[in-house]
Amino acid sequence: MISRKLGLLAFLTIATINSSLAEEAWVIREDGAGPVKIGMSLSQVNTVLHERFSLPPDGDALSCFYVSPKRHPRITFMILDGRLGRIDVDGAGIFTAAGVQVGDSEAHALEVYGSKLKVEPHKYMGSDGYYLTGQSNDHRYGIRFETVKGKITAFYAGRFDAIQFVEGCE
Repeated sequence: MISRKLGLLAFLTIATINSSLAEEAWVIREDGAGPVKIGMSLSQVNTVLHERFSLPPDGDALSCFYVSPKRHPRITFMILDGRLGRIDVDGAGIFTAAGVQVGDSEAHALEVYGSKLKVEPHKYMGSDGYYLTGQSNDHRYGIRFETVKGKITAFYAGRFDAIQFVEGCE
């Protein structure tokens, strides 16, 4: 009986560790991240992430606002008209499905994504920065990398219109 209980305890411990590692191993796709999908309502995002995100108290902010998942401090979710429109990443350690992260070089992103990325000057960085933007085959989703002096400083994925917002919700 004791060995069965110890076996069960060991199994539950390993399952918990594997679950935690799976949560930490999120990758960003054009259409979502982990269990989160672009287009989900705020309540659906809450359900799949076991979060309690709420609407902003300012009614004027309802059309566009951000929420931050507790377990993923380098990720924020842009909520557009009550639905997930974009996922923003501002730090290293969170990868795209193709294996690119903040801190990688522009050259690496261009090598990985190839001709899928369109290179455009950064709105505020002049010749020191660029946007590298890719669009999904169905033109609904995309991914955009921001670079400064040859390094990726942030990236975001989601609705193609939303990834082109230069100043987030503003």
